[in-house]
Amino acid sequence: MIGLPVILEGKASGRVLRGVLSDDGRSLRGIVMRGGLAGARWLPREQIDLIGKVSLIARGKPKRLPKDADYRLFRVTDSEGERLGVVTDALLHEETLRVAALEISAGPIDDLTDGRWYATAYSVQPSGSTGHVTVAGIREEVKGG
Repeated sequence: MIGLPVILEGKASGRVLRGVLSDDGRSLRGIVMRGGLAGARWLPREQIDLIGKVSLIARGKPKRLPKDADYRLFRVTDSEGERLGVVTDALLHEETLRVAALEISAGPIDDLTDGRWYATAYSVQPSGSTGHVTVAGIREEVKGG
């Protein structure tokens, strides 16, 4: 989604800088976008109609960034506390904006040898501007790394 053009009310209005997930990591809370000379702006989930392959379609005017717009999911451990990696991406359902899975990287070497994997069964413990992800279940490897 990063870099997608943002279409507001039928006009190109900027590009997506990043998506921000809810505290529980289950849905998109909004996006941070930038367009023209204006600084970064916020589009809450309620204004987003569709995230497509070539653009993000929304309505209304962008707002000021909320103070917690830098929230990210980061560290990933298993239920025993063993470090598994970091969250590198989230797969979103294009229409509902719900998270289908989190993409996890165990590190650059492991990405090359084993590939990244998806976590579909997880919980998130928010802590300041980051969320600690605990994964349960079997890892699903990403084909093609």
